[in-house]
Amino acid sequence: MPIFNYKDVEINYLKRGKGEPLLMFQGLGQSIGSWTFQIPFFKRRMMVITLDNRGIGESSRPNYPYTMDMFLEETIALLEHLQIEDQLHVIGISMGGMIAQQFALKYPEKVKSLILLATAAHMNPEPLIEKYKHFKKDLSLDEAFKERLDLMFSHDFITKVQQDENLFETLKKKLVLENPPRMLDYINRGAAIAEHDTRDSLHKITQPTLILTGSDDKIVPAEQSRFLHDKIPNSKLEIIEGYGHGSLLIEDFERINNIIWNFIKENMG
Repeated sequence: MPIFNYKDVEINYLKRGKGEPLLMFQGLGQSIGSWTFQIPFFKRRMMVITLDNRGIGESSRPNYPYTMDMFLEETIALLEHLQIEDQLHVIGISMGGMIAQQFALKYPEKVKSLILLATAAHMNPEPLIEKYKHFKKDLSLDEAFKERLDLMFSHDFITKVQQDENLFETLKKKLVLENPPRMLDYINRGAAIAEHDTRDSLHKITQPTLILTGSDDKIVPAEQSRFLHDKIPNSKLEIIEGYGHGSLLIEDFERINNIIWNFIKENMG
């Protein structure tokens, strides 16, 4: 994948497909690879643009606390580099959903529709960062992976993973082995979450907005999505029964992809 140089960082990005642009932001510890089951689906229908914001994946990981403005500025610079001038459909999951909110508030003229997955208007990142410290310090890779499964997925899916060796190894590679964040990266990226607070600004998001989450999310509880729905005027909320935090992109991705695509289609043109 290509690298875009922006000030003091190298930004890894991906651009695929043609048509109306879809800009994708991922979570705290996840790289572009977290969209493995989404990019092939959406690139056949539209232009997909996603990036590793600083501190993750193949992008630079400078050691200082990051801000939401840093993420927004490097994203805007990338869009200018790619000469993307059309309005965007913007999707974000978890921390990426926070960046997506900030993007819609700062650049409303650039956003045609907004999709917020398992995210929040305000969140203390410390408990999650402490959890990752536990994974890295106290556990073997297999133990850390099994605890990540319990944290992110439904009971039925965890049982399926444990019974399918290929699926177990594939997910372990994605979640704990593939270019993993350092604790410094979690801490520096977590600083941006700590400053994120859109609670008093959500009424300014007037674009059509889909809010999607799982009822059993242990990282960002479904109540957070209900709050977003209450405050964003032109929003639609779907809570998927039994789903955890990671379920939306992996566990039943075909269903979720189609829910998102149907929403985007309604807001095209």
